[in-house]
Amino acid sequence: MANVCMKRMDREDGVTARSRIALFANTPVTATDALTLEDEQINHDTMLKAGVKAVNILVANIGPMSLVKRGFESPVTLRSFGFDAGHLCDAAWCNEACMAYGRDPLVNAFIVSASDSVAIAGSEAMTLLNISTSELLERCAGYPGEAQSVLMQVPQGISLRGVAPRVLLDAGLRINALKACGYGLQSVVDQTGADARDLTKLGYTM
Repeated sequence: MANVCMKRMDREDGVTARSRIALFANTPVTATDALTLEDEQINHDTMLKAGVKAVNILVANIGPMSLVKRGFESPVTLRSFGFDAGHLCDAAWCNEACMAYGRDPLVNAFIVSASDSVAIAGSEAMTLLNISTSELLERCAGYPGEAQSVLMQVPQGISLRGVAPRVLLDAGLRINALKACGYGLQSVVDQTGADARDLTKLGYTM
C-alpha cells in the first residue's frame, strides 16, 4: 500500500479577487462585498452564514489546508457544506484533505454509509486513505446491492482477501452476487477462510 497523505498541493494562502467572486456566487454576498472583505473574514462562519456550498469552494480553488486555517476545524464541517465521499475521488483534493485532517478523521466523517463505499470503491482514494475492501463492505451491512457494486468496482476475483465471511453475510452477499463478481467456491474459501457452515449460509451446496 502506498504511503498515506504524502504530497501537498501548492496554493496561495490569500483568496484572489476571482476566487472571492466564485466563492460567494449565488449567495446574498455581492461581488463588491466579497472583494472588500478582509482575508481573515473569509472564514467558516462567514461562509456558513452566506450559504456557501461545496461547489463554490471548489470553483474558488480553496483547498482543505486553507479551509483548516479558516475555521473548518474537522472534516465534519466539510460535510455540512455539501462535501461528500464522491469528492474523495479527486485524488489531489483527497490527498490534501488527508494532509489537513488526518486519515482516520477523514474516513470517519466521509465513509460512513453503503453509498459512500460505492462512491470510492476502485478509486485512488482507497490507496490514499489505506482503506480496504473489507472496510467498505462493513459499511454495506444490510445493503446487498451496494455491496455488490463495491465488489464490481474493485479488482474482480481477487479482492476478498482479508474479508471475513461474516462481513459478506452481513452485507447480504450470496452465491449469485459473488459469482457475478468473479468469485467461485474455491476463491471464496482461499480468500476469506470460509468454512462449511459459512459456505452453506452463502448459498453454496456441499
